[in-house]
Amino acid sequence: MGLASKKVLTVPPNGQISIGKAWAGKQISVETVDDNQIVITAGTFIPAHQEMFYTREAKAKLDSFNEWSQKNPPKKTGFRELRKKLAKEK
Repeated sequence: MGLASKKVLTVPPNGQISIGKAWAGKQISVETVDDNQIVITAGTFIPAHQEMFYTREAKAKLDSFNEWSQKNPPKKTGFRELRKKLAKEK
């Protein structure tokens, strides 16, 4: 963990501040605690439209698939044989 530091910034009229190059390229969360305090936290954040992939249910399904795939390795299939088989099933 890095050394804690504190700096005082004056927010210009456009409302933008620079927090330093050490933060460049990182995803951050900016939390407004109250009218006088914000908390900036670096991390990895999940977009709302992808949240469904990070549930216990999704993990259980993926674990189940991984277990099945270990027991059922892929088999080589010739295109011609597959085509004949599918034609017979019609």
